Amino acid sequence: MAKTRRSRIMFATATTVVALGAAAACGGVQRNADTPGTGPADGTPRAGGTMTVAYKSDPKTFDPAVCYDATCWNNMRMLYDRLYDYKGSTSELVPQGAEAPPAVSPDGKTYTIRIRPGMTFSDGSPVTAKDFAYSFARILDPATKSPVRGFWTGVAGAEEYGNKPEGTPKGIQAVSDSELRIELTQPNSAFKYILAMPHASVIPEGSGAEAATKPLGSGPFVFKEFSPGRQIVLEKNAKYWDKPRPYVDKVVELLGVNPDVALLQLEKGQIDLMGDPIPPAQYLSVTANAALKDRTVTIAKPSTYFLTLNVKMKPFDDPKVREAVSYAVDRAFLLKLVNGQGQVANEFLPPGVLGHTDEKLVHDQDIAKAKQLLAEAGYPDGFSTTLYSWNTPPWTNLLPQLQQDLAKIGVKAEPRPLQQSTFFELAGTPGKAPMALSFWVADYPEGSNFFQALTACAAAVQGGQNYAFSCDKETDDLVAKALATDSEQEAQRLYTQASTRLLAGNSLVPLYYGSKTEVFGKNVGGYFPQPVWAWDMTNYWKTDGKPLG
Repeated sequence: MAKTRRSRIMFATATTVVALGAAAACGGVQRNADTPGTGPADGTPRAGGTMTVAYKSDPKTFDPAVCYDATCWNNMRMLYDRLYDYKGSTSELVPQGAEAPPAVSPDGKTYTIRIRPGMTFSDGSPVTAKDFAYSFARILDPATKSPVRGFWTGVAGAEEYGNKPEGTPKGIQAVSDSELRIELTQPNSAFKYILAMPHASVIPEGSGAEAATKPLGSGPFVFKEFSPGRQIVLEKNAKYWDKPRPYVDKVVELLGVNPDVALLQLEKGQIDLMGDPIPPAQYLSVTANAALKDRTVTIAKPSTYFLTLNVKMKPFDDPKVREAVSYAVDRAFLLKLVNGQGQVANEFLPPGVLGHTDEKLVHDQDIAKAKQLLAEAGYPDGFSTTLYSWNTPPWTNLLPQLQQDLAKIGVKAEPRPLQQSTFFELAGTPGKAPMALSFWVADYPEGSNFFQALTACAAAVQGGQNYAFSCDKETDDLVAKALATDSEQEAQRLYTQASTRLLAGNSLVPLYYGSKTEVFGKNVGGYFPQPVWAWDMTNYWKTDGKPLG
């Protein structure tokens, strides 16, 4: 398939998953021509059986326009389809609900998309362009309270629709049952990724009121049961368009399972996959366990862990104080505290994201330089402050060391670990959190996702995730120019300029880039992790299943 004029990412020529490179593999995981992973000796997918997984927490919703927690995230991929999806463990987009890559107008503002013929929802009703238009419009409706509304405000008519949400926005139109047209107010070459986010999943026109509790989608699995605190049950969608996928007949998700218990259950063969990360205290025992070697994979997540310094709160309103803090941190030692899962950050954007540079844009630890800067700022004896984070690993591993690093330059930082929702509310409130320890995993592998969510002027508001509450319009302009250019090389240059400018102000101090190690059950075939999503249950099978056919 030909690339459209503004495409920076190659679309695959088929929706089937092909063999992948070594990025997602370790521990001798086998490969085959259909799906990467392990399986029978011949590497052939098998049919039937139940995939059992375990999660610590319940999903907050099954509504794709609202979903933003890990449990519902995986369910979005199983229950729904989007226009585009990622191929295997890569960041390469492939058509899913769309018939082909979008046709983009010469000015980069209009996307015309043909809907895949023959797709139906699990109740047998056809999927049309009107269903996609309705699903996207819901994101922009303030009543939906979608956490990703900001990704869609560049659609023509979005503001007017937010004030009077009737029908669909001017920029989202079903031309016919098989053709969808989306018009933007300005070029945005990252928009194709937004069409692959879980929130862009299609639901039947008019079904939004039931999506949270009675999800109906066109995805590979059908919702059957949700018993809060106990389990979720999904069954194979017999009407799924991409036969013979999915391979398993049922997915059972056990809820309220502590990750330590889940790991033990997986080792005993009682579950197939863990929905939560390997507990840090168990990491070394897992990676040293010869019995698990062939069932352990490590993948670099497009993520950055960082400190924010609130420029609206004293003493971090002083650039010299922020610079002093940036010189206090020993990044290499912090990485050791998370079992070396990742790499020391050299800039803001992580590897694998368009805009990442190998240039070193951060400071090495230099205690003398930090003390000198504090003295010049009028704090020769340091000062006292508060450092907020989540109350779970890896934050609880990092907090004591950050406290020690800061103490070396005279900064007495009181660690304040909080429950996740409490942290989000406090850190996103002006004047509340002088220092915050946080992270960001890419919603899609493009630099604008990090800048727009974490550093943009528009995100420096109540409820936003610009916890530094900084606003630099020149940085925002560089990001806008990167999104508008046709040249990936030019976008790379602009994002590097934006990162250089951002880090010179030290409102955000990058610490390290994360990776994730996963372990899967002995009867799981075709397993591979996905850097943007987590699982691809459509392509996994049980090795003790029946031959296809």
